[in-house]
Amino acid sequence: MQRYRIRWTKEGRTRFVSARDLTSVWERALRRADLPIAYSEGFTPHAKVSFPDALPVGVSSTGEYAELTFAAPIDPEPDLGALSATLPAGMDVTTYLEVPDGAPKLAKMLRATLWELAWPATDAVELTELLAERCGELQAADRAEVIRHRPDGDRVVDVRPAVLALAPATRPGPDGPDAHTVLRAVLRNDGPTVRPTDLHAALSREDVAPPNAVRRVAQGEHVPDGLREALSGEVEPLVLDVAAEAA
Repeated sequence: MQRYRIRWTKEGRTRFVSARDLTSVWERALRRADLPIAYSEGFTPHAKVSFPDALPVGVSSTGEYAELTFAAPIDPEPDLGALSATLPAGMDVTTYLEVPDGAPKLAKMLRATLWELAWPATDAVELTELLAERCGELQAADRAEVIRHRPDGDRVVDVRPAVLALAPATRPGPDGPDAHTVLRAVLRNDGPTVRPTDLHAALSREDVAPPNAVRRVAQGEHVPDGLREALSGEVEPLVLDVAAEAA
């Protein structure tokens, strides 16, 4: 047996693939790539592909993770490249790491998530200033309760324990005038689940529209500058270099 942990993307139309359908998508791709994936035992064997955290439907991501167990050794560079090529457009393997014996579980390496929420190019400076004020108030608070609406009944969620870092910014558009507001947030994974919708509810007070785009950037460990990505060890910055991006 040989195990690999991979980071992969879920963008474009594939962001609408549900967690329930995800396993079958990967099983088909593994068969097309002709890779020796291992299977579970029993009457309904399944490919040994595990996903530590389900992504909400409709949310894009460059920070999805999976662990694959192979029944025979593979050559990771070409073989995982072939797997990436057989996945639907929007799903791409970007990083891989062979799992040594005795390694901690993948979920333990994904202690936090860097999320990015973006709003359209309307009153960007005013919105950024408002969010900066609200973020400061949230981080200074002991509790920040929001109501999460569910079909089985409403539930009160305290957002504050999950918030590790917040950084709103005004990001220039590709043509200069289309500036828009972006909020980068590092949220804790090892506790009650808090999603960007909960964070927005804590910040909005009903006068901030929902973001028009939400993206999971990466997962790993929170560090002062942002988030240390789990597989590569590289730091994903909380505050982007706006000048470099504009250039």
